[in-house]
Amino acid sequence: MTRLSRHLRKPLLVGTLPVLVAVGGWLTNVLTSGWDPWLFGGLVAIVAVTVVLTVAADRPATDPQLTVAPTPEPPPEPAPGPPAVWLDVPPRGLHFTGRGDLLAALDRQPIGSHTATVLVPHALHGLGGVGKTQLAIEYAHRHQSSFDLVAWIPAEQQALLRSSFQRIAAAMGIADPDSSDRTVARVRDGLRRGVPFRRWLIVFDNAESPAALRRYVPEAAPPASTGRVIITSRDRTWSSYAEAVEVEVLSRAESVALVHRRNPGVIERDALRLAEQLGDLPLALEQASAWLDASGTRVGDYLRILADRTTDLLGANQATDYPMSVAATWGVTLDRLSGTDPVAVRLLELAAFFGPEPVDRRLFAFGADDDLPPETRDLLADPLRLDQALASIGRLSLARFDAERGTVQLHRLVRTTVRARVGEERQELLRTSAQVLLAAADASVPDWADPATWPVHAMVTPHLRFTGCLAGPGHRIRQLVLHHLGYLEFRGDLHSSRQFAEEAWGLWTESLGPGHEDTLTVAVVLANAARSLGDTRYAKQLLEEILGRARRRLGNAHRTTLYAANSYGASLRIAGVYRGAYQIDLRTLEDSRRTFGPSSAETMRNVNNLVVNLRMLGRFAEALTRDRENLAREEELVGARGPDYVVIRLNCAIDLYHLGRYRDCLRMLDDDAAAAEAQIGPTHIFVLLTMRTQVAALTAQGDSEAAIPLARRALTRCRDDRGDHHPLTLAMAMTAANALRERHPAEALALSRDTLAAHREIDGDGHPATIAALINTAATERHTGDHRSAAAHDDEAVPAAARVLGADHWVSLCAVAGQGVDHHVAGDRPSAVRLLRQAHERAAAVQGPEHPFTLGYAVNLLHAAGRSADAGDLRALRAATRDRLTRTGDTLLLRKLRRREWAECPVELPPY
Repeated sequence: MTRLSRHLRKPLLVGTLPVLVAVGGWLTNVLTSGWDPWLFGGLVAIVAVTVVLTVAADRPATDPQLTVAPTPEPPPEPAPGPPAVWLDVPPRGLHFTGRGDLLAALDRQPIGSHTATVLVPHALHGLGGVGKTQLAIEYAHRHQSSFDLVAWIPAEQQALLRSSFQRIAAAMGIADPDSSDRTVARVRDGLRRGVPFRRWLIVFDNAESPAALRRYVPEAAPPASTGRVIITSRDRTWSSYAEAVEVEVLSRAESVALVHRRNPGVIERDALRLAEQLGDLPLALEQASAWLDASGTRVGDYLRILADRTTDLLGANQATDYPMSVAATWGVTLDRLSGTDPVAVRLLELAAFFGPEPVDRRLFAFGADDDLPPETRDLLADPLRLDQALASIGRLSLARFDAERGTVQLHRLVRTTVRARVGEERQELLRTSAQVLLAAADASVPDWADPATWPVHAMVTPHLRFTGCLAGPGHRIRQLVLHHLGYLEFRGDLHSSRQFAEEAWGLWTESLGPGHEDTLTVAVVLANAARSLGDTRYAKQLLEEILGRARRRLGNAHRTTLYAANSYGASLRIAGVYRGAYQIDLRTLEDSRRTFGPSSAETMRNVNNLVVNLRMLGRFAEALTRDRENLAREEELVGARGPDYVVIRLNCAIDLYHLGRYRDCLRMLDDDAAAAEAQIGPTHIFVLLTMRTQVAALTAQGDSEAAIPLARRALTRCRDDRGDHHPLTLAMAMTAANALRERHPAEALALSRDTLAAHREIDGDGHPATIAALINTAATERHTGDHRSAAAHDDEAVPAAARVLGADHWVSLCAVAGQGVDHHVAGDRPSAVRLLRQAHERAAAVQGPEHPFTLGYAVNLLHAAGRSADAGDLRALRAATRDRLTRTGDTLLLRKLRRREWAECPVELPPY
């Protein structure tokens, strides 16, 4: 009807005029000379012809007749393509058959719900090989166009879980190389919010217990995100935590269809016999079908061979939870392969002694190693023969190949069957060969700090435990383990580093003894990982034990002893024991120079630690001298490249800030800030420390307009990236409170009090970070008029700072100066003058007469003295202070001196 109206609209409008003429003529005719039918008929004819001609002119020339054309269908939308990110999903099974009911069950699970779907074996079977993984693969391929992100995660090992999350984070643009925990949290948050992928599918394959995985499973938050999680697991307790879809063996009809799909010549009766004998298990049926297809054997003959082999395999592998006939299936195939391609069998046996996760084919490229048995070396040295062997394995479906990822993977039952057929002596030979290949791969990329080497190290991680490397059967393998633990720690996978180190430490203690060099070294690695994860007390206690043992067994100058001492010094520093850490690091540096020389990497690491201690002790001029020496050495050896150069310049800038050279500090940071963020990322610890130092220097110069927005941005980054109670977040929160004090006192007060409470809970009352928080909070409370709370906090800080840091430490002097202001506000002017004079005189001796803190104490002393400041030494102090402030251009303190205002000196502890 719409189409008809559109075609007649124009002729009706055009024909309106003659109709009106005809009607007008008729009325005129009637009113004047009576009715004239000939005249009226002529007028009507004119109208009719006009309409017809107009319609004909309006119709397309191709239309043969005047008909109403059907409404054309809108052009079809382009077919949806694959997702934007398709990450590690295995290739689709070529012979996938049936399972329509299970796929429909997965479809019925609501996308975007807060519960995951778990594929578990049916309670009557409890088997692997029922097709859980293949079902998830098929679902992912069928529905790929429904998602923006599809990611496959091997979930059996924590290290592989975190590695997969790193890859997902990279695809989302939120990767964090420093912490796998933060990466996991970022990915889960991004998926929940649907940024940048609103529609996503995450598959966790072969998950263990819910307790081990639940912290990784993301949740969707419709409508922002409509994600879905699928988990495959043999652990049926998942049914209590997720929507369970029980995967049974195939129906008999599906089993027959699977056999016919691979072997169309097999008659129905034989297919039924085969399905019955193999219990309708998909994996076994696929294997048997592949064997029949490759060998041309009749089903009856195959079943007779299968029956003969059952007893042998059962005796060799009594622990299997599969039916005898299922286990025998692989024995028949392996016998066949032994006769046609024994080299392929040797390769299959080697692959069986890696872990159950995919083996990267590039590992075989390291087969030229002299520690390999000659037969293995000869096989792997011939790429053509290797490809032929892999092809033979593939034809019999003994392994799953992923051409895109370049991996080969054996099902667990195949691995078990292959290993059961190998004698104990050959088992040890094959296990050693697998270890040697991993060690050779690791040794090919010694610089694990270089991201370009990480793909090679990632090939090693899935197989480190399953090949027996963690047991440390030889020095070379133990070095592989230690080197790989360093890689995991540098990648930010601290949990895996700690887990592997703890396991290796226990095994090496038993096999090598607690005092062996490698045992002590792996214990230090364990302590470092624990400390980085926040378990500082355990790390400090363990390092005390290890350092004492190393000194007794190996001597003070041994490499392992120095490594333990270096780590112990860091633990003391984090615990706030600055002077003890300095003494340890000073002794370690002297021993390192004697052992390794003054320019070795080990010595330079101890030099850097000593510089950190100098800052903690308030010896900033010495620290700057050392940092400048390091910077010159770095420029000479490497040039202005790499993160080390950026870090050393940051250290110089921190020294300059604490020396009161705020302009020089900002000039150095302004040159590096943008480059550092571009090079190592916006949330890298050194980028955040750069922002914190910039905020502190801008605040000290009185430039709150620039300091406040930078402080808020940096604090948001810290909170989002590390959480509210991370040490860096707490430090940044207090820096932000100091920046906000003048312009936004209420906000600053709330922030400083919250941070002080967190330090009390986490660090304790005697920690330097808590003491600094007391002083800063008191300054903000004075500014807001809460003088009673300020006095209480300063009275607590003064004795604590003197006890922990020493009476002449710059933090202690800040506390005394704050207490002096409190006394003046309370009306005790003599006491105020005495305390402020004490702070000023000590600061002049320790920090120098022109340091901004020294000048700030002078401003406060003159303010407290009042009229008496116009007499004697105070008159000279006023003149000298005014002169120094004018010369240095410190307009902030000069303004406070003229206005007789209190000058608050913020306590910004240097980073650990």
